[in-house]
Amino acid sequence: MKRFLAIAAATAAVAASPAYASAAWEFTSASNSYTNGSWNFANSFTVLNAVTVSGLGWYADPNTGNVDANPVALYKCDTAGCLTTGTLLAQVTVDNTYALQGHFRFVTVPELTLAPGDYLISGVSDTNNYTWNDTGFTVDPNIQYNDNRWFSTTSGAMPSFNTSVVNDVTDGYWGPNLFLGAATFAGVPEPATWAMMILGFGLVGASLRRREKAVARFA
Repeated sequence: MKRFLAIAAATAAVAASPAYASAAWEFTSASNSYTNGSWNFANSFTVLNAVTVSGLGWYADPNTGNVDANPVALYKCDTAGCLTTGTLLAQVTVDNTYALQGHFRFVTVPELTLAPGDYLISGVSDTNNYTWNDTGFTVDPNIQYNDNRWFSTTSGAMPSFNTSVVNDVTDGYWGPNLFLGAATFAGVPEPATWAMMILGFGLVGASLRRREKAVARFA
């Protein structure tokens, strides 16, 4: 019985443990609300400690909330500084059907583990409002934000591996973002958690069966 309680307690603890999840970068308030055409906005960053990416996102202007089919792409840079080419890791199209989380809407992608190294995220504004020089800009501690990049592009264009480093604002033109950690709803365990719970309950069942057999032998 003690073994049963110990296994059950361990399983419950796993199920109750919160999943770490947040945007790669955020700010407390948008300082600008502006658009003057369609732009390819991109940001390069360095992963300092391995992180899991579960979503790609696009900025939703708080005045309108609009995200009109904005494509976003994540690349692994082939060279330091992301100045030549990159390998495409994931690409999505973000629109208003996706939930608003802070200043961004995110599309869930199959989980990617980003090893330490240089990466670039790029997207197309498609005439949607964007912001820059934002108040309270913060970056996840596992990531180093490097630079902002932009060039004019046609509405409906796909994201490119943007090598046009500009760095003319303090944070970036938002723009693209990525969601770190597991994208889960409150109270719903992650797949890995389900697996550990099933394993725990399986051990409980095996323990009870062994106990029943032992009792039967000596009955």
